[in-house]
Amino acid sequence: MAETLNQRWAATLAGTLVACGVKHVVVAPGSRSTPLALAFADRSDLQCWPVLDERSAAFFALGLAKGTQTPAAVLCTSGTAGAHFLPALMEAREGATPLIAITADRPAELHGFGAPQTIAQKNLFGEYVRASVSLPEPMEAGLDHLAATVAQAISKAVSAPRGGVHLNVPFREPLAHPDGLAGPVLSPRVPKFVSAAGIPDLSDVKRALGSSTRGVIVVGPRERDDGFGEAIHALGAALGFPVFAEAASNARFGFGDAIWSMDAMVRSKLFAQRIEPDVVLRFGGGLTLKTPQQWLDATRARVFAFLDDGQPFDPNHVVEAFLTGDVVGLVKALTNDAKATGTLRALTKETQRRVEVELSKRGDRMEEALIARTVATAAEGNLVLSSSMPIRDVDSFSSAGDVKLRVFSNRGVNGIDGVVSTAAGIAQGTGKKTVLLIGDVAALHDSSGWLVAKQAPLTVVVVNNDGGGIFSFLPVAERTPHFERFFGTPHGVDFEHVASLSGATLHRPRSLEELAQIVRAPTAGLRLVEVRTDRRANVEAHRQLNAALVAAVEASS
Repeated sequence: MAETLNQRWAATLAGTLVACGVKHVVVAPGSRSTPLALAFADRSDLQCWPVLDERSAAFFALGLAKGTQTPAAVLCTSGTAGAHFLPALMEAREGATPLIAITADRPAELHGFGAPQTIAQKNLFGEYVRASVSLPEPMEAGLDHLAATVAQAISKAVSAPRGGVHLNVPFREPLAHPDGLAGPVLSPRVPKFVSAAGIPDLSDVKRALGSSTRGVIVVGPRERDDGFGEAIHALGAALGFPVFAEAASNARFGFGDAIWSMDAMVRSKLFAQRIEPDVVLRFGGGLTLKTPQQWLDATRARVFAFLDDGQPFDPNHVVEAFLTGDVVGLVKALTNDAKATGTLRALTKETQRRVEVELSKRGDRMEEALIARTVATAAEGNLVLSSSMPIRDVDSFSSAGDVKLRVFSNRGVNGIDGVVSTAAGIAQGTGKKTVLLIGDVAALHDSSGWLVAKQAPLTVVVVNNDGGGIFSFLPVAERTPHFERFFGTPHGVDFEHVASLSGATLHRPRSLEELAQIVRAPTAGLRLVEVRTDRRANVEAHRQLNAALVAAVEASS
């Protein structure tokens, strides 16, 4: 009989511990922890120590960590066993000692109805650990996620302020192999987590750059106003790498070297192959557009992600290392040592010129893609982009332009709620002219936000297609008779009433030129600019425009 899923899951966790510097594991006896105990025992690079009592086991592991100055782990079964780890974890917190507490657990279906040796183990140690992770039951598709999650937790144990972390690991039976066969010894792909108050260790990145001829820089959403845009483009020039800057990156608008047409480029399979990178330097959050993100994740490049606040984006687990610290400082440090070995910069700039020419042929059509492009081009000061179609359209079709904008968007969890209120806060907080591009559903969702925005220097451009336009691009649009009722959700609201409610000046432009004039005009108060479009026509217009842009890209291939 082949190895079991429990064995592979436990072997992946064991391999991750080793990759993260764990050399010693203390094992208290128990049944539910069997898969992990056996996986640890099967490794020659882990020294396992059996200790009968969990309290003593945890303190012994604490001593191992202190003595070796490496993170040490302690394992127990489910139930009250883990509670005995608490005193040692208290000491680990106050003594800044990296202690990895691993509690085996019963699966979800055994909780809540009196199964023996079963308690609520999530967050068992409260504030006495630096991180607490409750892992899912073993699943074949989750092995990469398991390795990354465990590595991230251990990175918190060994980074200042050091201390203990808790891994809660549920297993279903069979806990041991039915035929008594040994499990595998695995060396999973484990990302590094490197952090510093200033500039983290960049030696791995510099070595990768030293051998790269096809590197790219990719910048997702990033709102800080700290000189990052100038710094990242200086790095791109120094390396000879193109800088793919999405709309909310604050490295696109006003930067002539920004490559903004990434979506059009990678929609072409031919051109996507031509620019496949060997190294990717990634900044900011995850990309808004699905196609560029999928392309990046599918490349065989070495990917380094640079984080301001330690919050990683890597759902497909392709990142080799996450580096957290002074991002602008580290960009400048990389620039100082850079050698212009990249070959993709000139190619992408010339291809983008063809895309720009194709877009300029579209004329004065009141299509949503061109409305978004017009608003971004005409805006000054702050530009706020709502989730759903507005940010996607600006990202896909808005060139860098000559005017530097500070761009904001609620892309943490990508919701359409509270967008008007957020934009009003940005306008009032910065005291600068602010333009918000938003869809009609999001604008109505935050109805009380219009009252908040009454006195703000805010221009709100509402693209009104009478419903949820983004759903028309999804497969559900053609697969259910209930689409219009539950997804399209036409509301029939006249935005004149919204303007009246908030005291906003209402504008209804009939051309892109008129729209641009309204957006550019100075304002001291709230303005509502309603642009009406057709949801069904919008889908076909996007398809035709994307096809034209791909053709322009391939004309240079």
